[in-house]
Amino acid sequence: MTDKMKIGTKLQLSNFALVMTVLIVTAISFQFLSSRYLVNEASRQMKADAESIVRSLNKVQRLSDQSVAERVASRKELRLTGQVLESKIVVFDNKNRIVYTNVSTGDIRTLQQLDQQNNSDYLVVRRPIFAEDGEKTGRILLAAKINDVRKLNRLLQGAQLVSIVIGGVFALGMGYLLGRSISKPIRSLAAGMRKFSPKKGVPELAVHSRDEIGELADSFIDMANKLSAYDKLQTGFLQNASHELKTPLMAIQGNAEAIKDGIVQGRETEESLDVIISECQRLKTVVDELIYLTKLDHVTETFQFDLIPVGEVLADAVTAVQGLAERKGIHVAITGDTDTAVMLDREKLKRAFINIVGNGIRYAGSRIVLQAVHSGDHLEICCTDDGNGFFPGEEAYIFDRFYKGANGGTGIGLSITKAIVESHGGVIEASQGENGGAVIRVTLPLRRSV
Repeated sequence: MTDKMKIGTKLQLSNFALVMTVLIVTAISFQFLSSRYLVNEASRQMKADAESIVRSLNKVQRLSDQSVAERVASRKELRLTGQVLESKIVVFDNKNRIVYTNVSTGDIRTLQQLDQQNNSDYLVVRRPIFAEDGEKTGRILLAAKINDVRKLNRLLQGAQLVSIVIGGVFALGMGYLLGRSISKPIRSLAAGMRKFSPKKGVPELAVHSRDEIGELADSFIDMANKLSAYDKLQTGFLQNASHELKTPLMAIQGNAEAIKDGIVQGRETEESLDVIISECQRLKTVVDELIYLTKLDHVTETFQFDLIPVGEVLADAVTAVQGLAERKGIHVAITGDTDTAVMLDREKLKRAFINIVGNGIRYAGSRIVLQAVHSGDHLEICCTDDGNGFFPGEEAYIFDRFYKGANGGTGIGLSITKAIVESHGGVIEASQGENGGAVIRVTLPLRRSV
Protein backbone atom coordinates (compact mmCIF):
# COMPACT_ATOMS: atom_id res chain seq x y z
CA MET A 1 0.00 0.00 0.00
CA THR A 2 1.45 3.35 -0.99
CA ASP A 3 2.17 5.93 1.71
CA LYS A 4 -0.39 8.73 1.87
CA MET A 5 0.58 12.33 2.54
CA LYS A 6 -1.52 13.84 5.32
CA ILE A 7 -3.54 16.95 4.59
CA GLY A 8 -1.68 18.84 7.35
CA THR A 9 1.63 18.11 5.62
CA LYS A 10 0.17 19.17 2.29
CA LEU A 11 -0.98 22.46 3.80
CA GLN A 12 2.43 23.08 5.38
CA LEU A 13 4.23 22.41 2.10
CA SER A 14 1.70 24.48 0.14
CA ASN A 15 2.03 27.41 2.52
CA PHE A 16 5.83 27.16 2.48
CA ALA A 17 5.91 26.93 -1.32
CA LEU A 18 3.58 29.92 -1.62
CA VAL A 19 5.57 32.14 0.74
CA MET A 20 8.90 31.13 -0.79
CA THR A 21 7.58 31.74 -4.30
CA VAL A 22 6.44 35.22 -3.31
CA LEU A 23 9.78 35.97 -1.62
CA ILE A 24 11.86 34.67 -4.52
CA VAL A 25 9.80 36.49 -7.15
CA THR A 26 10.00 39.65 -5.03
CA ALA A 27 13.77 39.24 -4.62
CA ILE A 28 14.33 38.76 -8.37
CA SER A 29 12.11 41.71 -9.21
CA PHE A 30 13.77 43.85 -6.56
CA GLN A 31 17.24 42.91 -7.79
CA PHE A 32 16.38 44.01 -11.31
CA LEU A 33 14.51 47.16 -10.33
CA SER A 34 16.86 48.22 -7.53
CA SER A 35 19.89 47.94 -9.83
CA ARG A 36 18.27 50.26 -12.35
CA TYR A 37 17.05 52.54 -9.57
CA LEU A 38 20.53 52.88 -8.00
CA VAL A 39 22.15 53.65 -11.36
CA ASN A 40 19.47 56.23 -12.19
CA GLU A 41 19.65 57.75 -8.69
CA ALA A 42 23.45 57.98 -8.88
CA SER A 43 23.15 59.66 -12.29
CA ARG A 44 20.57 62.11 -10.95
CA GLN A 45 22.72 63.03 -7.95
CA MET A 46 25.80 63.46 -10.13
CA LYS A 47 23.91 65.83 -12.43
CA ALA A 48 22.64 67.80 -9.44
CA ASP A 49 26.16 68.00 -7.96
CA ALA A 50 27.61 69.02 -11.30
CA GLU A 51 25.07 71.85 -11.64
CA SER A 52 25.77 72.99 -8.08
CA ILE A 53 29.52 72.99 -8.62
CA VAL A 54 29.14 74.83 -11.91
CA ARG A 55 26.99 77.51 -10.25
CA SER A 56 29.64 78.05 -7.57
CA LEU A 57 32.45 78.20 -10.12
CA ASN A 58 30.59 80.59 -12.44
CA LYS A 59 31.53 83.41 -10.02
CA VAL A 60 35.25 82.74 -10.50
CA GLN A 61 36.94 84.71 -13.28
CA ARG A 62 39.91 82.40 -13.46
CA LEU A 63 39.95 78.76 -12.43
CA SER A 64 42.77 77.74 -10.09
CA ASP A 65 43.51 74.76 -7.89
CA GLN A 66 42.67 76.60 -4.70
CA SER A 67 39.44 78.25 -5.90
CA VAL A 68 38.09 75.01 -7.29
CA ALA A 69 39.12 72.85 -4.33
CA GLU A 70 37.25 75.07 -1.88
CA ARG A 71 33.98 74.73 -3.82
CA VAL A 72 34.23 71.04 -4.82
CA ALA A 73 35.33 69.41 -1.58
CA SER A 74 31.82 69.01 -0.18
CA ARG A 75 30.28 67.75 -3.45
CA LYS A 76 32.18 64.56 -4.10
CA GLU A 77 30.02 62.13 -2.08
CA LEU A 78 27.04 60.18 -3.43
CA ARG A 79 24.65 58.81 -0.79
CA LEU A 80 22.78 55.74 -1.99
CA THR A 81 20.65 53.53 0.32
CA GLY A 82 22.47 54.91 3.34
CA GLN A 83 25.91 54.12 1.85
CA VAL A 84 28.51 56.70 0.77
CA LEU A 85 29.98 56.37 -2.73
CA GLU A 86 32.69 58.82 -3.81
CA SER A 87 32.35 60.25 -7.30
CA LYS A 88 35.43 61.05 -9.41
CA ILE A 89 35.71 64.73 -10.30
CA VAL A 90 37.97 66.48 -12.82
CA VAL A 91 37.87 70.23 -13.54
CA PHE A 92 39.50 71.50 -16.73
CA ASP A 93 40.30 75.20 -17.48
CA ASN A 94 39.70 76.74 -20.87
CA LYS A 95 43.16 75.60 -21.96
CA ASN A 96 42.27 71.93 -21.24
CA ARG A 97 44.51 71.80 -18.19
CA ILE A 98 43.41 69.89 -15.10
CA VAL A 99 43.02 72.42 -12.29
CA TYR A 100 41.41 70.00 -9.84
CA THR A 101 40.82 66.25 -9.44
CA ASN A 102 40.20 63.86 -6.58
CA VAL A 103 41.58 60.76 -8.31
CA SER A 104 44.99 59.21 -8.38
CA THR A 105 47.45 59.74 -11.22
CA GLY A 106 46.68 56.32 -12.63
CA ASP A 107 42.96 57.15 -13.07
CA ILE A 108 43.49 60.56 -14.66
CA ARG A 109 44.11 59.04 -18.11
CA THR A 110 40.86 57.10 -17.83
CA LEU A 111 38.95 60.26 -16.95
CA GLN A 112 40.60 62.14 -19.83
CA GLN A 113 39.34 59.41 -22.17
CA LEU A 114 35.85 59.69 -20.61
CA ASP A 115 36.00 63.41 -21.35
CA GLN A 116 36.21 62.54 -25.02
CA GLN A 117 33.76 59.64 -25.20
CA ASN A 118 31.41 57.63 -22.97
CA ASN A 119 32.21 54.24 -21.51
CA SER A 120 29.55 51.66 -20.61
CA ASP A 121 31.38 50.93 -17.36
CA TYR A 122 30.99 54.49 -16.06
CA LEU A 123 28.33 57.03 -15.33
CA VAL A 124 29.59 60.35 -16.77
CA VAL A 125 28.29 63.90 -16.39
CA ARG A 126 29.91 66.86 -18.25
CA ARG A 127 29.11 70.53 -17.73
CA PRO A 128 30.73 73.76 -19.09
CA ILE A 129 31.82 76.52 -16.68
CA PHE A 130 31.24 80.20 -17.52
CA ALA A 131 32.39 83.38 -15.79
CA GLU A 132 29.91 86.09 -14.78
CA ASP A 133 30.58 87.97 -18.01
CA GLY A 134 29.60 84.88 -20.05
CA GLU A 135 33.14 83.83 -21.01
CA LYS A 136 33.78 80.08 -20.87
CA THR A 137 36.41 79.42 -18.25
CA GLY A 138 36.48 75.62 -18.31
CA ARG A 139 34.43 72.47 -17.80
CA ILE A 140 33.77 69.83 -15.17
CA LEU A 141 33.51 66.06 -15.48
CA LEU A 142 31.97 63.78 -12.84
CA ALA A 143 32.28 60.00 -13.18
CA ALA A 144 31.36 56.96 -11.12
CA LYS A 145 31.94 53.28 -11.79
CA ILE A 146 28.69 51.45 -12.44
CA ASN A 147 30.20 48.41 -10.76
CA ASP A 148 30.64 50.44 -7.54
CA VAL A 149 26.96 51.30 -7.67
CA ARG A 150 26.06 47.66 -8.21
CA LYS A 151 28.16 46.64 -5.21
CA LEU A 152 25.63 48.48 -3.10
CA ASN A 153 22.90 46.40 -4.74
CA ARG A 154 24.74 43.23 -3.78
CA LEU A 155 24.71 44.39 -0.15
CA LEU A 156 20.93 44.67 -0.44
CA GLN A 157 20.79 41.19 -1.96
CA GLY A 158 22.53 39.81 1.10
CA ALA A 159 19.89 41.40 3.29
CA GLN A 160 17.24 39.94 1.04
CA LEU A 161 18.71 36.46 1.38
CA VAL A 162 18.51 36.74 5.16
CA SER A 163 14.88 37.92 4.77
CA ILE A 164 14.07 34.92 2.57
CA VAL A 165 15.51 32.51 5.16
CA ILE A 166 13.57 34.19 7.96
CA GLY A 167 10.43 34.20 5.79
CA GLY A 168 10.90 30.51 5.02
CA VAL A 169 11.18 29.63 8.71
CA PHE A 170 8.13 31.77 9.45
CA ALA A 171 6.23 30.09 6.61
CA LEU A 172 7.05 26.63 7.96
CA GLY A 173 5.87 27.64 11.43
CA MET A 174 2.65 29.18 10.15
CA GLY A 175 2.08 26.22 7.86
CA TYR A 176 2.49 23.84 10.79
CA LEU A 177 -0.01 25.76 12.93
CA LEU A 178 -2.44 26.13 10.02
CA GLY A 179 -2.12 22.46 9.13
CA ARG A 180 -2.86 21.39 12.70
CA SER A 181 -5.86 23.71 13.00
CA ILE A 182 -7.37 22.26 9.80
CA SER A 183 -6.32 18.62 10.11
CA LYS A 184 -7.42 18.22 13.76
CA PRO A 185 -11.19 18.45 13.06
CA ILE A 186 -10.71 16.30 9.95
CA ARG A 187 -8.98 13.62 12.03
CA SER A 188 -11.80 13.81 14.57
CA LEU A 189 -14.37 13.47 11.79
CA ALA A 190 -12.51 10.52 10.24
CA ALA A 191 -12.33 8.78 13.65
CA GLY A 192 -16.07 9.30 14.13
CA MET A 193 -16.77 7.87 10.67
CA ARG A 194 -14.73 4.77 11.45
CA LYS A 195 -16.61 4.23 14.71
CA PHE A 196 -20.04 4.75 13.17
CA SER A 197 -22.46 1.84 13.02
CA PRO A 198 -26.20 2.11 12.26
CA LYS A 199 -26.82 -0.16 15.26
CA LYS A 200 -24.91 2.06 17.71
CA GLY A 201 -26.03 5.47 16.52
CA VAL A 202 -24.00 8.59 15.76
CA PRO A 203 -20.73 8.98 17.73
CA GLU A 204 -19.88 12.31 19.36
CA LEU A 205 -17.69 14.45 17.09
CA ALA A 206 -15.26 17.04 18.48
CA VAL A 207 -15.70 19.30 15.44
CA HIS A 208 -16.67 22.90 16.15
CA SER A 209 -15.49 24.57 12.93
CA ARG A 210 -17.77 27.12 11.33
CA ASP A 211 -16.41 26.48 7.86
CA GLU A 212 -16.63 23.80 5.18
CA ILE A 213 -15.25 21.19 7.62
CA GLY A 214 -18.07 22.02 10.03
CA GLU A 215 -20.55 21.67 7.17
CA LEU A 216 -19.00 18.31 6.30
CA ALA A 217 -19.38 17.17 9.92
CA ASP A 218 -23.02 18.30 9.95
CA SER A 219 -23.61 16.44 6.68
CA PHE A 220 -22.05 13.31 8.13
CA ILE A 221 -24.24 13.53 11.25
CA ASP A 222 -27.32 14.03 9.08
CA MET A 223 -26.36 11.06 6.89
CA ALA A 224 -25.60 8.90 9.94
CA ASN A 225 -28.97 9.74 11.48
CA LYS A 226 -30.71 8.82 8.22
CA LEU A 227 -28.80 5.53 8.00
CA SER A 228 -29.68 4.70 11.60
CA ALA A 229 -33.33 5.53 10.96
CA TYR A 230 -33.27 3.49 7.75
CA ASP A 231 -31.68 0.57 9.59
CA LYS A 232 -34.43 0.68 12.23
CA LEU A 233 -37.02 0.90 9.47
CA GLN A 234 -35.54 -2.12 7.70
CA THR A 235 -35.39 -4.09 10.95
CA GLY A 236 -39.03 -3.32 11.66
CA PHE A 237 -39.92 -4.10 8.06
CA LEU A 238 -38.29 -7.55 8.24
CA GLN A 239 -39.96 -8.28 11.57
CA ASN A 240 -43.38 -7.26 10.29
CA ALA A 241 -42.89 -9.03 6.96
CA SER A 242 -41.93 -12.26 8.69
CA HIS A 243 -45.02 -11.96 10.88
CA GLU A 244 -47.32 -11.29 7.92
CA LEU A 245 -45.86 -14.27 6.05
CA LYS A 246 -45.80 -16.55 9.06
CA THR A 247 -49.51 -16.14 9.91
CA PRO A 248 -50.95 -17.56 6.64
CA LEU A 249 -48.22 -20.21 6.49
CA MET A 250 -49.18 -21.48 9.92
CA ALA A 251 -52.86 -21.66 8.86
CA ILE A 252 -51.90 -23.53 5.69
CA GLN A 253 -49.65 -25.94 7.60
CA GLY A 254 -52.25 -26.60 10.31
CA ASN A 255 -55.06 -27.40 7.88
CA ALA A 256 -52.80 -29.49 5.65
CA GLU A 257 -51.63 -31.61 8.60
CA ALA A 258 -55.22 -32.03 9.79
CA ILE A 259 -56.26 -33.36 6.38
CA LYS A 260 -53.22 -35.64 6.22
CA ASP A 261 -53.78 -37.09 9.69
CA GLY A 262 -57.50 -37.65 9.05
CA ILE A 263 -58.52 -35.26 11.83
CA VAL A 264 -60.96 -33.55 9.48
CA GLN A 265 -63.19 -35.52 7.16
CA GLY A 266 -66.09 -35.00 4.80
CA ARG A 267 -67.27 -31.41 4.61
CA GLU A 268 -64.63 -30.28 7.10
CA THR A 269 -62.01 -31.33 4.58
CA GLU A 270 -63.52 -29.00 2.00
CA GLU A 271 -63.53 -26.18 4.57
CA SER A 272 -59.87 -26.82 5.41
CA LEU A 273 -59.01 -26.74 1.69
CA ASP A 274 -60.92 -23.45 1.34
CA VAL A 275 -58.83 -22.03 4.21
CA ILE A 276 -55.63 -23.20 2.52
CA ILE A 277 -56.68 -21.57 -0.78
CA SER A 278 -57.69 -18.35 0.98
CA GLU A 279 -54.46 -18.13 2.94
CA CYS A 280 -52.45 -18.87 -0.21
CA GLN A 281 -54.21 -15.98 -1.94
CA ARG A 282 -53.52 -13.74 1.05
CA LEU A 283 -49.89 -14.84 1.04
CA LYS A 284 -49.60 -14.09 -2.68
CA THR A 285 -51.13 -10.64 -2.13
CA VAL A 286 -48.62 -9.81 0.60
CA VAL A 287 -45.67 -11.04 -1.49
CA ASP A 288 -46.87 -9.14 -4.58
CA GLU A 289 -47.26 -5.92 -2.60
CA LEU A 290 -43.84 -6.35 -0.99
CA ILE A 291 -42.23 -6.86 -4.38
CA TYR A 292 -44.03 -3.81 -5.80
CA LEU A 293 -43.07 -1.64 -2.81
CA THR A 294 -39.44 -2.77 -3.12
CA LYS A 295 -39.42 -1.77 -6.79
CA LEU A 296 -40.76 1.67 -5.91
CA ASP A 297 -38.16 2.10 -3.16
CA HIS A 298 -35.27 1.19 -5.46
CA VAL A 299 -36.57 3.11 -8.49
CA THR A 300 -36.57 -0.03 -10.63
CA GLU A 301 -40.22 0.56 -11.48
CA THR A 302 -40.49 2.67 -14.62
CA PHE A 303 -42.88 5.63 -14.58
CA GLN A 304 -44.56 6.85 -17.77
CA PHE A 305 -45.59 10.47 -17.26
CA ASP A 306 -48.25 12.07 -19.46
CA LEU A 307 -50.38 15.21 -19.21
CA ILE A 308 -53.77 13.78 -18.15
CA PRO A 309 -56.90 15.34 -16.55
CA VAL A 310 -56.88 14.14 -12.95
CA GLY A 311 -60.65 13.44 -13.09
CA GLU A 312 -60.04 10.53 -15.47
CA VAL A 313 -57.67 8.84 -13.02
CA LEU A 314 -60.07 9.38 -10.11
CA ALA A 315 -62.95 7.94 -12.15
CA ASP A 316 -60.90 4.85 -13.04
CA ALA A 317 -60.01 4.30 -9.37
CA VAL A 318 -63.65 4.66 -8.22
CA THR A 319 -64.83 2.25 -10.96
CA ALA A 320 -62.32 -0.34 -9.74
CA VAL A 321 -63.77 -0.34 -6.20
CA GLN A 322 -67.41 0.43 -7.12
CA GLY A 323 -68.54 -3.14 -6.51
CA LEU A 324 -67.08 -3.17 -2.99
CA ALA A 325 -68.63 0.24 -2.25
CA GLU A 326 -72.08 -0.88 -3.42
CA ARG A 327 -71.96 -4.03 -1.30
CA LYS A 328 -71.28 -1.88 1.77
CA GLY A 329 -73.77 0.80 0.71
CA ILE A 330 -71.08 3.48 0.32
CA HIS A 331 -71.60 6.31 -2.20
CA VAL A 332 -68.36 7.71 -3.73
CA ALA A 333 -68.55 11.22 -5.25
CA ILE A 334 -65.96 13.11 -7.34
CA THR A 335 -66.07 16.94 -7.31
CA GLY A 336 -63.94 20.03 -7.89
CA ASP A 337 -61.39 20.91 -10.56
CA THR A 338 -61.34 17.48 -12.16
CA ASP A 339 -60.49 18.86 -15.62
CA THR A 340 -57.08 20.08 -14.42
CA ALA A 341 -54.33 18.28 -16.31
CA VAL A 342 -51.35 16.94 -14.35
CA MET A 343 -48.14 15.22 -15.41
CA LEU A 344 -48.67 11.74 -14.00
CA ASP A 345 -48.34 8.00 -14.50
CA ARG A 346 -51.95 6.97 -15.05
CA GLU A 347 -51.77 3.34 -13.92
CA LYS A 348 -49.65 3.96 -10.82
CA LEU A 349 -51.62 6.97 -9.60
CA LYS A 350 -54.81 4.98 -10.23
CA ARG A 351 -53.43 2.25 -7.96
CA ALA A 352 -52.65 4.87 -5.30
CA PHE A 353 -56.24 6.18 -5.30
CA ILE A 354 -57.66 2.64 -5.35
CA ASN A 355 -55.77 2.08 -2.09
CA ILE A 356 -56.99 5.40 -0.65
CA VAL A 357 -60.66 4.90 -1.61
CA GLY A 358 -60.57 1.20 -0.72
CA ASN A 359 -59.20 2.09 2.71
CA GLY A 360 -61.97 4.68 3.11
CA ILE A 361 -64.67 2.15 2.21
CA ARG A 362 -63.59 -0.01 5.19
CA TYR A 363 -64.33 2.79 7.66
CA ALA A 364 -66.89 5.10 6.00
CA GLY A 365 -70.48 5.25 7.19
CA SER A 366 -72.26 5.98 3.92
CA ARG A 367 -70.30 8.49 1.87
CA ILE A 368 -66.82 9.25 0.47
CA VAL A 369 -65.98 12.49 -1.37
CA LEU A 370 -62.97 13.00 -3.69
CA GLN A 371 -62.48 16.75 -4.18
CA ALA A 372 -59.84 18.27 -6.49
CA VAL A 373 -58.76 21.90 -5.90
CA HIS A 374 -56.41 23.73 -8.28
CA SER A 375 -54.13 26.15 -6.41
CA GLY A 376 -51.23 27.88 -8.20
CA ASP A 377 -48.88 25.31 -9.66
CA HIS A 378 -50.29 22.45 -7.55
CA LEU A 379 -53.42 20.35 -7.40
CA GLU A 380 -54.80 19.18 -4.07
CA ILE A 381 -57.01 16.08 -3.92
CA CYS A 382 -58.81 15.32 -0.66
CA CYS A 383 -60.48 12.01 0.12
CA THR A 384 -62.96 12.55 2.98
CA ASP A 385 -65.20 9.90 4.56
CA ASP A 386 -67.97 10.12 7.17
CA GLY A 387 -66.65 7.38 9.39
CA ASN A 388 -65.29 7.62 12.94
CA GLY A 389 -61.92 8.97 11.80
CA PHE A 390 -58.55 8.15 13.32
CA PHE A 391 -57.70 7.26 16.85
CA PRO A 392 -55.69 10.04 18.56
CA GLY A 393 -52.24 10.23 16.94
CA GLU A 394 -52.99 7.41 14.51
CA GLU A 395 -52.71 9.69 11.44
CA ALA A 396 -48.94 9.91 11.98
CA TYR A 397 -48.49 6.16 11.44
CA ILE A 398 -50.98 5.06 8.79
CA PHE A 399 -48.39 5.31 5.99
CA ASP A 400 -45.86 3.15 7.86
CA ARG A 401 -45.31 -0.30 6.47
CA PHE A 402 -47.45 -3.02 8.05
CA TYR A 403 -49.32 -0.54 10.19
CA LYS A 404 -52.89 -1.78 10.34
CA GLY A 405 -55.86 -0.15 11.98
CA ALA A 406 -59.03 -1.97 12.95
CA ASN A 407 -60.29 -4.06 10.02
CA GLY A 408 -57.03 -3.33 8.17
CA GLY A 409 -55.67 -5.34 5.28
CA THR A 410 -52.03 -6.20 4.70
CA GLY A 411 -50.74 -2.89 6.08
CA ILE A 412 -48.77 -2.22 2.89
CA GLY A 413 -51.35 -0.50 0.67
CA LEU A 414 -50.96 3.05 2.02
CA SER A 415 -47.16 2.63 2.10
CA ILE A 416 -47.32 1.89 -1.63
CA THR A 417 -49.59 4.90 -2.09
CA LYS A 418 -47.11 7.18 -0.32
CA ALA A 419 -44.21 5.89 -2.45
CA ILE A 420 -46.20 6.49 -5.67
CA VAL A 421 -47.23 10.03 -4.66
CA GLU A 422 -43.67 10.96 -3.67
CA SER A 423 -42.38 9.57 -6.97
CA HIS A 424 -44.67 12.12 -8.64
CA GLY A 425 -43.01 14.86 -6.59
CA GLY A 426 -46.10 15.14 -4.40
CA VAL A 427 -46.99 14.96 -0.72
CA ILE A 428 -49.58 12.80 1.07
CA GLU A 429 -50.97 13.62 4.53
CA ALA A 430 -53.65 12.31 6.86
CA SER A 431 -55.75 14.33 9.28
CA GLN A 432 -58.98 14.26 11.23
CA GLY A 433 -61.98 15.78 9.44
CA GLU A 434 -63.63 18.91 10.82
CA ASN A 435 -66.96 17.10 11.10
CA GLY A 436 -65.48 13.73 12.00
CA GLY A 437 -64.22 11.09 9.64
CA ALA A 438 -60.78 10.76 8.08
CA VAL A 439 -59.14 13.01 5.48
CA ILE A 440 -56.37 11.84 3.15
CA ARG A 441 -54.85 14.82 1.31
CA VAL A 442 -52.68 14.36 -1.81
CA THR A 443 -50.85 17.40 -3.24
CA LEU A 444 -49.38 17.02 -6.73
CA PRO A 445 -47.36 19.48 -8.83
CA LEU A 446 -48.99 20.29 -12.19
CA ARG A 447 -45.64 19.94 -13.96
CA ARG A 448 -43.09 17.43 -12.78
CA SER A 449 -39.65 18.96 -12.15
CA VAL A 450 -36.80 17.07 -13.80
